[in-house]
Amino acid sequence: MTAAPSLTEPVGQAGAVPPRTPGEAVSLLASRRATGALCGPLGSLHLVDGQVAAAESPRAPGLADLLTGCGRITRAGWAELLHDHGPRGRVGEVLVERQLLSRGELELGHLGTLFDAAYFVLADRAGGTWRFEPEARHWLGTVALVDPVRLGREVERRHQLLDRIWPWPQLDTAPVRPVERSRCPAHRPPGRRRRELLDHADGRRTPADLARLLGRSGFGVTADVRRLAAAGLLDAPRHDVPRHEVPRHEVPRHDAPRHEVPRYDAPRHAAPTAPVPTAAPPPTTAPPRPVGGLHRRIPGATLRTTPPPSPAAPTRPDRPPTTAAAHPLAVPDPDIALLTRVRDLLEARL
Repeated sequence: MTAAPSLTEPVGQAGAVPPRTPGEAVSLLASRRATGALCGPLGSLHLVDGQVAAAESPRAPGLADLLTGCGRITRAGWAELLHDHGPRGRVGEVLVERQLLSRGELELGHLGTLFDAAYFVLADRAGGTWRFEPEARHWLGTVALVDPVRLGREVERRHQLLDRIWPWPQLDTAPVRPVERSRCPAHRPPGRRRRELLDHADGRRTPADLARLLGRSGFGVTADVRRLAAAGLLDAPRHDVPRHEVPRHEVPRHDAPRHEVPRYDAPRHAAPTAPVPTAAPPPTTAPPRPVGGLHRRIPGATLRTTPPPSPAAPTRPDRPPTTAAAHPLAVPDPDIALLTRVRDLLEARL
């Protein structure tokens, strides 16, 4: 096995171009079948023979937060368990031996927290120094291994999902601030899960703080925060640049004056020449889109052989974000709908 990079040197080889992103660093270490911990600004990834064995990030609750939050083990008991068995990497085995978790619960909780933390670690675009600690072992032990290629695909899928919901990444790290009641849009209130987020959002807690407080996944809370912002229930944080320098497609719709947002069916050369009339707009025939709730299965979805044709989406480069993808309550794929229900149930009980 090729020697892994040392702790005192950045990840890379002498005379070679160093990795520019944590994903490239993981690929390099996986090709060398390295064992150790890759540490960076937003967390760490633990590898065993080139496979990802664990991930930790301050933006995502860990297994300890979930177990102590739901009462499976006290904080004092967890601290003792970590002190006695963490240095030998046997915390996972002891949890099963003491019947605090079944083997299936341990694997499910471990993989959930691994994918959750790995998203924030690998989605780091700000750069920074990444160091590798060879032969470093995780305190939980080797519960399950994830192929780095699979992990990279999942990170990219989640990144695209957040952009479809509401392309405003400042929401992921800024304090969550609900809008004033007088400015709340007139539609159905959010479901129980998102209402709970609004109830605990005090203008100081970030999505990571809310995830740790409520015992939920960091990515799940991040997605819900973007959905709330897409529904106009949160004050979106500003860019550090003046508003006129922000690209039009990055300005949240509910944050811009209505006369600045062109209609999708307007021609490209059309431009507003007068203020929007004060008369009420004509009523639409489409029923209001529900906000909260679980994904609903479409009757007969299992019998479909080909997906139904969908209308072509507008391709305007200045199209603002829309809320159409913020609440996907109808999922054509029954397997995805079932997995989503299982995930929501497990997050509610674990």
